[in-house]
Amino acid sequence: MRRIQFPQNLDSNSIRFVNKQLEATQDHDAVEVDLNSIVFSRPAAMLVTGSMLRRWREYRQRKNLRTRLVKLTDNEAHGYMAHVGFFDLIGSKKVVGKEMGEAKGSFTYTPITKISRPDFIDLQTWYGDIISSVRGLANVLAGSPEDTEEHRFYLYTLRELVRNVFEHSEATDCYICGQRWSDGRVEISILDEGIGISKSLARSFTVPDDEKALLKAIKPGVSSTSNVTSTDNIYDNSGFGLYVLSEIASSFGMFTIASNTKSLSITNAEHEISDLSFQGTFLGIELNKAPKHFSSLLKDIIYAGELDAKAHGSEANASKMSKLL
Repeated sequence: MRRIQFPQNLDSNSIRFVNKQLEATQDHDAVEVDLNSIVFSRPAAMLVTGSMLRRWREYRQRKNLRTRLVKLTDNEAHGYMAHVGFFDLIGSKKVVGKEMGEAKGSFTYTPITKISRPDFIDLQTWYGDIISSVRGLANVLAGSPEDTEEHRFYLYTLRELVRNVFEHSEATDCYICGQRWSDGRVEISILDEGIGISKSLARSFTVPDDEKALLKAIKPGVSSTSNVTSTDNIYDNSGFGLYVLSEIASSFGMFTIASNTKSLSITNAEHEISDLSFQGTFLGIELNKAPKHFSSLLKDIIYAGELDAKAHGSEANASKMSKLL
């Protein structure tokens, strides 16, 4: 029987390692998955590898291939993973743990939470429903529910991340989690298993491959609805959401977006493209600290983005909702 051995540190640097092992063994007759080596796990890696592992297991089940999870030994990492809903995410029935969203979380983290697409009634209600679904996580990441610049930043970020899923991916659910460390560092992760960036942008643009799609998706004024009528653009998309988030996150830490066959990470204007087989879209934000003057920073970024869009032949302006705090 082949064995998949997970790394000791389940973090963003280990996602490709896990991905390659899963791909190499997906059609093997018998495979066992060993998670006992994990001694530390982070939100983004749990979310992405959890989705990969579940889809890999489902594929093997359809092929009637033998798959087993090696019995876990008790350690702090496994307890944390079970508590935040990782084993529910991968579809394991053998490990006792919380369902996704069941754990109450704490002042420093929120568990893996499944958010379902709200019904669209009108734009104001749409935004209100999405904000309601992420307000608790914003409170955790900001360290307080008070209306501060930091809280506004996290609420805006989470709102735009969830909006992006339900307005472009055709997914009916997404998975989100977050962590705030004692030194002020923050990690936010969101994942959907929808159509992916390339297919989404193809509604309005000719996109040759997944790498070009990722690079285009973070440009100002670029959206799957860029070339549709205003009647069809019911969400009032303007193509500034991912642009704003990528600019802020890469200035204060790292912004990662992955879809289908490619992953793009940005830090301090440096772009790194890598291979990754992932069905859907993942976005990760790792911050060393939050911006102190988010309101003014948002205005500056949008102003610069509108100028950049016009310089490249687009008349797109950021929508009122993209500017809404």
